[in-house]
Amino acid sequence: MSTTRRASAAFFGISILVALAWTSPAGAAHYVAPATAGPPQRPTVAHLDFDGFFPSSPKIHVGDSVSWSINGFHTVTFLAKGQSLPPLVMPSPANPISGQLDASGTAFWFNGQPNLLINPQAAAPAGGTTYSGKGFLNSGLPGEGPPKPFVVKFTKAGTFTFHCVVHPGMQGTVRVLAKGASIPSAKQDKATAIAQFKEGLVHARKLAKVKPPTDTVLAGHDAGTVTWLRFFPENLKVKAGTTVEFKISSKREIHTITFGPEAFTGKIESTFTAPLPGTGTNGPPTIGLNPLGAYPSDPPPLPAYTGANHGNGYEGVGILSLGGPQPSSAKITFTKPGVYSFECVIHANMDGKITVTS
Repeated sequence: MSTTRRASAAFFGISILVALAWTSPAGAAHYVAPATAGPPQRPTVAHLDFDGFFPSSPKIHVGDSVSWSINGFHTVTFLAKGQSLPPLVMPSPANPISGQLDASGTAFWFNGQPNLLINPQAAAPAGGTTYSGKGFLNSGLPGEGPPKPFVVKFTKAGTFTFHCVVHPGMQGTVRVLAKGASIPSAKQDKATAIAQFKEGLVHARKLAKVKPPTDTVLAGHDAGTVTWLRFFPENLKVKAGTTVEFKISSKREIHTITFGPEAFTGKIESTFTAPLPGTGTNGPPTIGLNPLGAYPSDPPPLPAYTGANHGNGYEGVGILSLGGPQPSSAKITFTKPGVYSFECVIHANMDGKITVTS
């Protein structure tokens, strides 16, 4: 989940690339290579973000460190041999959803379904700050406020792959070389990161020209490190009786399509990740996903949309993803003229409208 940007305020933190103290590689006892998880500087283009590591392949000596500034909702994660990336979200059959009623007082269908939780293995730091190429090492997810840089010292030569558990396919490598081997300076590392970032900006302009099929809305659009957190198109006009297909077009992000009054959908967004009631007394709280955003509002196939669904105009497709357990698309038929707003409740300011004419 870029779960933003904003997966929710409970977990989302942004830091800028901080100035670090280091000595030059030549003859240095300990060199700290600068890097970021996320872009080295924030894009100034609305709805544009980057799911990548900058630079993607830092090169250091044995005994040196890499310092990642966590610039977005990312982790820096090294896996043990044969280990798969832990899933970010996991169901909790022992902790079912209960007491969820719509605006008319009717119980939602997903009462009794498992709560969806942020996987503690993905969220929590693990493995310390020294790495020899073995074992699981994880920065954990950023919390409230700007996170501190994640600094890892490498004690063995080799090439080591690291990942972000939030964004599938977001990975890089650290090349750890013997003392005396040629490695970039801090200035060169920062220049490489900025060059990667600028290449992404050029690519982003091309991605923004995507043209969806007729009566189709794409949620997000990305390639490589570039990710658009917007709908294509953001405003779609159709005639009453038209079925619109909402499709995810993002390999590294997940999105929702959630209709309803702004006060209602805004509350879902602000509580999309939140501690489950009754947890945290004897340890860290269990973080759950708001079922009003994570689950479809009705068992698929979704009913026609009239603007009055569930007593207040709420209808949602739940989480859409590519390559995950969730569906990658959903269809809704619009039967009544009007202008209907929808949003992704995972990513702030990712909004759209369907205008239905007679």
